[in-house]
Amino acid sequence: MKLKKRSLIQIAISGIVITNCIIYYLYINGFINWKALSIGDINPYGGWSALKSAFTDVSYRWTGISKSIALTIGIMVTALLMGRFFCGFICPIGAFQDFFKYLGIKLGIKERKLPRGERFKLEIIKYFVLITVLVLSILGLGNLITPYSPWLAYLNFFMGINLQIGSIVLLFIAVSSIFYKRIFCRILCPLGAFQSLLSAIGLSKINSNEKCNRCTYCLNNCPVDIEKPYEGEISPECIRCMECVESTCIKDTKGYSLKCMGLTVEKKQYITISLILFIGIFILLPILDSKVGPQSTVQIGNLKDGVFVGTGVGFGGPMQVEIKVEDNRIFEINPINHRETAGYYEEVFRTISREVVHRQSLNIDTISGATATSRGFLNAIKSGISQALEK
Repeated sequence: MKLKKRSLIQIAISGIVITNCIIYYLYINGFINWKALSIGDINPYGGWSALKSAFTDVSYRWTGISKSIALTIGIMVTALLMGRFFCGFICPIGAFQDFFKYLGIKLGIKERKLPRGERFKLEIIKYFVLITVLVLSILGLGNLITPYSPWLAYLNFFMGINLQIGSIVLLFIAVSSIFYKRIFCRILCPLGAFQSLLSAIGLSKINSNEKCNRCTYCLNNCPVDIEKPYEGEISPECIRCMECVESTCIKDTKGYSLKCMGLTVEKKQYITISLILFIGIFILLPILDSKVGPQSTVQIGNLKDGVFVGTGVGFGGPMQVEIKVEDNRIFEINPINHRETAGYYEEVFRTISREVVHRQSLNIDTISGATATSRGFLNAIKSGISQALEK
């Protein structure tokens, strides 16, 4: 069976993400001393987290464009210019759903349609999810929704099968995808809702051609089940798989075409431009705008020996850290109580603890993509060290 270009790209991206997670798992557990990308680096909500912190956290300091911020910008710019390319070609959760839909077809399971009312469509739910996520995040309650993320559950699965509440959501997605096309993308994904809004005001549109009689034959294989265009224009819910553009009508006419700023764009051109745009932004922005991260200004003085417990507030709330001091030096640092997000805190605890002990200083950079956890951990260490300072 010859795979389509979209499937090949999805398999390649998913393979890269999975391989990266395995490498990162080996890194945070000390098996290797290098990493490619951390979980925080491939967090598509990183840009929003930085923006929210800039307006709500007085202690926030801009440290340049991190990889996670660049990822958010890449998704935004691509959605504005080229539509939901990320959803259709890049997103591992999208590929995950397509795989289980393919599995359902091979098993001979009959495909089902989502119920559609005249006034209410289930696709609207994801916009309410988006609003809920934004509001809770602004209120500083983002830690309440993070455990439900199938994105984190997916990544953590390849980092030692770290099961969490999001794993149940991921299992639901897998099972439902056998029966329905891309149910998570269509109903629940806040990132999909955000991209749909950008796509609606974006520069590229898929429209029916002049000779098209709008029989919708070209939409039979639509992966998000779009049934008919609105006044000749495909809905912003479209994930730009380009199947309708590439297919030929049963009456031998070209049904749909993609136009960007008045120019017709073929499928191969669309994929090439979108990939270059997205990958270019993700790779180049952090390099062009790299700055030194925020550092604590606390200098460690004379310490008295003992075991001290410091407290700080991270992304998940209060955390406690145990600091052991021997011979007037920080000997060991161990987190003893926290509610930080799996996949993020491991590198923070391992790297910052090692650097503080090695340098005997709190002038340590925060970890990209896990700034809130890093600041909370450093503040907890500072709190414990303040108890050990000799008067």
